[in-house]
Amino acid sequence: MKKISRRKFIKLILLAVAAVLAGTLVIFDFNKIVVQMLKKDLAHLKINPDSFEKFVKEADDKRHWAGKFFDWKKKQFVRFGFIVDSLLPSFPYKYKYVQYRSDIVGDFLLSTDFFMNRMDSNKTINYIGLYNPYARPCSNPFSNLYYPET
Repeated sequence: MKKISRRKFIKLILLAVAAVLAGTLVIFDFNKIVVQMLKKDLAHLKINPDSFEKFVKEADDKRHWAGKFFDWKKKQFVRFGFIVDSLLPSFPYKYKYVQYRSDIVGDFLLSTDFFMNRMDSNKTINYIGLYNPYARPCSNPFSNLYYPET
């Protein structure tokens, strides 16, 4: 039996890890990851199931991700972060992944009637359209008119 050098063994391990990561990033589509992410983060709310798909489709059609400077590197990072987040409690640059994830969830909630219904978690949330403050004027979701009285 032929012995393998330590250097060759490490190279093979690194190559195998790179191949597995590349394979998972190719298999999982960014849009599917976004839908899974939204379903997981917003599981406590009653959301019309079609809303997720409508949001992702309209975001692609209107090049929303490009407008938010989500180039292919950031999309790959979100895919990788979503996969690794379920496996490891912490990983390098997790804070950046959480920031991107929060941005996506926030965009989705702003695109629904959640804030217009005064953030009532008992009502079913429906998708209205991709949030654009210039296309939908006079609907400030952060106005005190939408918050419950205290």
